[in-house]
Amino acid sequence: MATKSVLALCAAALIAGCILGGLPENAAGGEKALGSLLQDAIQLEAGLELTHAATLYDEILRRCGPTGPPDLALAAQQGLRRVASLRAGFAWSHADLDQALAKAFSGYRPEDLSQWEARGWLYARDVDGQKRYHVSDATNLAFFATTLRRRNSRLAEGDRLFAKVFLEAAAELNSRRRAGGPPQPYLLPQTYVYTVKAVLHQADLPPGDVVRAWFPTPLETPAAQNIRVVDVQPAGTPRLGPDVQATLGVIYLGVPRPREGDLTVSIAIAFDTSHTDLDVDLHRIPPYDPQSEVYRRFTRSEPQIALNPKTVELARSIVGQEQNPYRQARRLYDWVCQHCTYNYVWHQRDATFTWGCASEEVRQRRIGDCVTQSMFYTALCRSVGLPARVVNGPVFPPCFKNDHVWAEVLFPGWGWFPVDVTYSEVITMAPDLNGDQRRELRDFFFGRTDRWRFCSQRDELSQPLVPAKHSPRKRATMFTYPEFECGGRDVDKAVVTWDCRPR
Repeated sequence: MATKSVLALCAAALIAGCILGGLPENAAGGEKALGSLLQDAIQLEAGLELTHAATLYDEILRRCGPTGPPDLALAAQQGLRRVASLRAGFAWSHADLDQALAKAFSGYRPEDLSQWEARGWLYARDVDGQKRYHVSDATNLAFFATTLRRRNSRLAEGDRLFAKVFLEAAAELNSRRRAGGPPQPYLLPQTYVYTVKAVLHQADLPPGDVVRAWFPTPLETPAAQNIRVVDVQPAGTPRLGPDVQATLGVIYLGVPRPREGDLTVSIAIAFDTSHTDLDVDLHRIPPYDPQSEVYRRFTRSEPQIALNPKTVELARSIVGQEQNPYRQARRLYDWVCQHCTYNYVWHQRDATFTWGCASEEVRQRRIGDCVTQSMFYTALCRSVGLPARVVNGPVFPPCFKNDHVWAEVLFPGWGWFPVDVTYSEVITMAPDLNGDQRRELRDFFFGRTDRWRFCSQRDELSQPLVPAKHSPRKRATMFTYPEFECGGRDVDKAVVTWDCRPR
């Protein structure tokens, strides 16, 4: 749960944005009243008083009307979207969860539910005064105990395949290291083509002349090079991007809205990608320059990467007397992998980023997804003076595809060093792994990454789209999914498919 200071900061930032939108001078009192109403709505949302919060967001929209401050109206629209997501997430009664667990786990008994809840393995909250369980609880349970994963045959088989893919990748990198020769930090290059196709049905398109579209694209990194646009449909619609050196990879399109029939929009981006194998000599890392812009930027406290006294104390207790930055980063990595359980929390991620703090959520609950775990690891690193950041983008190993977030630590003379606490933790849950295999996988995701991913956003999450979108984002935290708008309104429904395959 967010602290009052975080809530106040969030509301103040939103209200300040609304002031920039501007009301007529004689409406300043009305603007203040709306700002106060927004703060009240955010606080109610944070307390999961969702019905009351939705009423206030609706009231803000009614008072704004067509001429009110656009930023405040957008904040209210985003609030309504978060409320709907929270309501859909915390949707299960005790009976609903009991039924879902019976389907998910062989040998399930009703008394198991009470035992798992007593251990803190279930996420339940009072929503509008009624106890509700989260719809991800049945899936999340299997992350708390490998024995439970074995009781779900689908999960167990997926785990085995996932582990096999990365054990083979690790074995190939190890073989190349043993062969000798100069170090190869980026190797086994492969050309991939990233394709995204969106179908927007005529009935779902708001009135307007142009459909605005933002598609994520790869950013240039040492592991991802030679990024080029292969195809865009409809032809001639790109208006901006992609800028491969930016912190947000985006290609922006302006597509004439069809008067009849559906609209299909697609992009294809080719790029060369390599496995990363940074074999850092820990005895040859130069000292940091604390006065440099990069050091100051990536060791500071931020709203979602909080360097508060408790986090700093925890980080210092983990590294102890160790002064070597590489060993410090590894100690923090091992601690997070061992003490912070992966769970699906993306249903409430945008809400957390509005009225909470991602790193604090993990510090307090010891639970998180790839976003919040990576931000917590980043906070721990910054707390002991290690420059660190988060990056995100699509991942596409041979066995599946998804979106993902991981961290990077900066070592002078070596560059940004990849650290994937989430993959390390989740992949070692696979049944039947022996101790050597688990250690191999743990080592792999500290300094190594696969070529089956690319970065579409770096340095920080929740970056604004360029040019600005005037309607609520579908996914405000990560940019791995295209966004659409027509006539200043979000295109709420789009059938999106994507793939990334070797060329």
